[in-house]
Amino acid sequence: MILQASRRLALEAALDADGLDAALITARPNIRYLTGFTGSSGALWLSRVGAPTLITDFRYDEQARDEVSSPTAVHIARGPWMGALSDVVRESVGRCGFEAETVTVADHERLAEILPDVELVPLRDLVETIRRVKDSTEIEAIERAVRVAETALNRTLSGIDWHDRPTERSVAVALELELRRQGSEALPFDAIVASGPRSALPHAMPSDREIEMGDLVLIDFGARVDGYCSDITRTFVVGAPADWQSGIHAHVLEAQELARSAALAGAACRSVDARAREALARHDEDQYFGHSTGHGIGLEVHEGPSLATRSEDSLEVGNVVTVEPGVYLPGKGGVRIEDDVLVAETGPRTLTNLPRELTQL
Repeated sequence: MILQASRRLALEAALDADGLDAALITARPNIRYLTGFTGSSGALWLSRVGAPTLITDFRYDEQARDEVSSPTAVHIARGPWMGALSDVVRESVGRCGFEAETVTVADHERLAEILPDVELVPLRDLVETIRRVKDSTEIEAIERAVRVAETALNRTLSGIDWHDRPTERSVAVALELELRRQGSEALPFDAIVASGPRSALPHAMPSDREIEMGDLVLIDFGARVDGYCSDITRTFVVGAPADWQSGIHAHVLEAQELARSAALAGAACRSVDARAREALARHDEDQYFGHSTGHGIGLEVHEGPSLATRSEDSLEVGNVVTVEPGVYLPGKGGVRIEDDVLVAETGPRTLTNLPRELTQL
């Protein structure tokens, strides 16, 4: 497809800048990004000479030929894909990049045997950096993933009798089932449902704790559509909120709104993070916010850029990031509010439409 060809051209330009003759792409999201191939096994060989070649096995013969188009060639290996490299690499290669995050030590040893005269150069975030800027097709897929997730949450919440003291696990199961019913592919991550004191655990796994009147309920969830992810968090209360619950929710919402408004093209990511922390510091609650303010989303639920205190990233038009500050009071409860935000030429555009106020269940 023309779209994937343009992505490959961007990668080839990056390889030229690094003085590489070829690259071996093994990360599944990167292979999909560059070729459209969605299979679970394979590698993409790119060099200055000849067409790019996707190497996979017989299980994906028809699928690969359906998903991958010219000029990328498809090579079906008789065994593991690495063994077919000697059949694919016919040109002289001096320096070849490989993806350091997905090539194991054993894989590296095998590559050195297969390509004995090639200098193997570890690559970090080469394709991932290109992936940070989304095109219109990618943005539309993320927006569909947001709609699927929002519909699923609304249907799940309306179908639960909160007076029956459902468990966190039962709510998570119902939500994950509804996400699939609404059209999500494999979920980008397991849903987080944490209630009462457990809502102070930022990444709590759902437990068999019964959700009671007066509990805060933190729900972090997402959907995947056409390979692209959404990532949303809302915090609810069962019954009327206590003053401390309303207070920290209001403070987190203030921090979140300020951070979202700061997500401008050209802005340093650490400055977006700082806006959230400064807002919470005004309420002496910044010490209860220990994770980053957000991260990029796309083919993976955690991508660059990073909205963190020590981030060296800057925002660009086409980035899609989460903005998700939180306050977590140990032994008491916590609040997180998370939206998916597009960095657009006209300013930040929030893709998420769910209400942000503290909603009573």
